[in-house]
Amino acid sequence: MGERWSVPGDADTSHDLLKRLEDRLDSFTPAERSIANFILTNRGGIAFESANSIAEKLQVSATTVGRFSRMMGYRHFKELKAGLRMTMSGVPWLVGDQVTEFVGARDGSGRDKRSLELELAGIIEVYAMAESETWKRVVALLANSRHVHVAGFQTERGVAATLAHLLQYAREGVSIVDTTAGNYHEIFAADPADQCLVLVDMRRYSEQAYELATRASREGIPVVMLTDKFCDWIRKFTNDVIAVPTEVELFWSSQVALGCAVNLLVNDVIGMLGTKVEKRLERLSELYQAHTGHVGSSAKRKPGRS
Repeated sequence: MGERWSVPGDADTSHDLLKRLEDRLDSFTPAERSIANFILTNRGGIAFESANSIAEKLQVSATTVGRFSRMMGYRHFKELKAGLRMTMSGVPWLVGDQVTEFVGARDGSGRDKRSLELELAGIIEVYAMAESETWKRVVALLANSRHVHVAGFQTERGVAATLAHLLQYAREGVSIVDTTAGNYHEIFAADPADQCLVLVDMRRYSEQAYELATRASREGIPVVMLTDKFCDWIRKFTNDVIAVPTEVELFWSSQVALGCAVNLLVNDVIGMLGTKVEKRLERLSELYQAHTGHVGSSAKRKPGRS
């Protein structure tokens, strides 16, 4: 057994463990890095995990999880998890009574209760995440980069489009990246200065996301990633990663926490931009009213229109 780095239960143990995981990411084997990344990005939900459940999710053996725990100075994963207790703050149980009452009233299954608990806990975790330094860096990039390119793939392309469309109301210079031209010229044919690339993807990850992250990083374009808890490769290219809980007991992984992250990011970008947003919204509202109009408020008539 290696050197014991900390004693579970000490006040600073959880923070010490998380820092050690972050500092040693580059030196871990692929399996170890996958486990470390899961712990780092799943702090709010780690209370529900066991060595076996993590092994199944990460497609490694329970023995590997146990060996990793011992390498970090703990007898087993259960003890490592105790060392993280200070970071969990009881989040998954904050709404427990309300969930029980709701599911009981509709005679729901255990699956319904579990999925609802996980989605609510995910929202709470995103709100806590919005106080982090990583979050603040991402907001600054989305607010201050001259050009913001947003790309999403597979089932997550809708989340990417929502982020881009909301940002377009708040500021100019926001585009949705696609493969229509087949060459991503909107990102890589332009001056890399003052650009930012936002990727939205969950496992199984698209090769497009990996290739875009690789090239953008190589060309000095900041990369932001909105993803799930399992994406361990993205940290080779950026530390600006917003990894949210997506695992529920439904057929598809949940995008609820991703949607929550999008809403909070846009809100914070608007807060950073200040009064410029109000002027832009007034102009967009005027243009919309002139060309389209809203229900109950007719569009302005164009010249020559009867």
